[in-house]
Amino acid sequence: MLTKLIGYEMKAFGRIILPLYAATIAMAIIMGVGIRVLDEELFSTLLGAVIIMIFVSLIIATMVMTGLLCVQRFYRNLLGNEGYLMFSLPVGTHQLILAKVLSSLIWALLGGVAGVCTVVAMGLAAAPLQETVRFFKEIHIHLRMLSLGKELGAAAVWFVILILFFVAALMQIYTAIAVGHQWTAHRVLGSVLAFFGIGMIRNIITSLLGQISHYAGWTDIILNRFDENLLLTWQIQAAVIVSTLLLIAVYSAVTWYCLDRRLNLE
Repeated sequence: MLTKLIGYEMKAFGRIILPLYAATIAMAIIMGVGIRVLDEELFSTLLGAVIIMIFVSLIIATMVMTGLLCVQRFYRNLLGNEGYLMFSLPVGTHQLILAKVLSSLIWALLGGVAGVCTVVAMGLAAAPLQETVRFFKEIHIHLRMLSLGKELGAAAVWFVILILFFVAALMQIYTAIAVGHQWTAHRVLGSVLAFFGIGMIRNIITSLLGQISHYAGWTDIILNRFDENLLLTWQIQAAVIVSTLLLIAVYSAVTWYCLDRRLNLE
């Protein structure tokens, strides 16, 4: 049933996001062709400015719409009029929440892939084929060199951490919406206040833990054990992963409790 929920969310996202992806890639091709065909003076005139403006606007619109859909789908589908249908399905509340998170994460990753495709499409349209092939060969050589060291592995771990950051931020928004929905009136305002309140509580707890660690001497002990390159040490990565997973767990528990035990769709 979870796969069906995710499929439903993917279709709901795709109806809006996929046309934006297609328009952005098409505009990238047009921009690349303009750079290649038109001379520099002609492209730097009003025509070039209009093309660049449309291209940048499409990129911003795609990013903003992706974020809005991640929030809107949760609010309208679970706490709006559609909530009566969703909570009548033979699935647990945790599956409903998980479907929202996974579908949003998938579309965020697809957005990254679309961004890469946009850059590649512009490059292929702007540069001769031989130069493009030579460029990708150089990238391939550099990637093969990186695969022999630890940098690629560390980058992969940081990519996982970036995904966890996205999930934590998304769950904070979902938690704020679920908490704000407990208000009998002005629920949007309640959600906004809950979001900032959650952020303040998280910052206070983080600051207290940092102070405790400093006065107890744990910070100096940990720093003395780090490698020279702090960004590549597994200690930092492990600490970030554990703390982010704890945040996600807390947000998920609060959201589940509000939706499963204190749901009010009136």
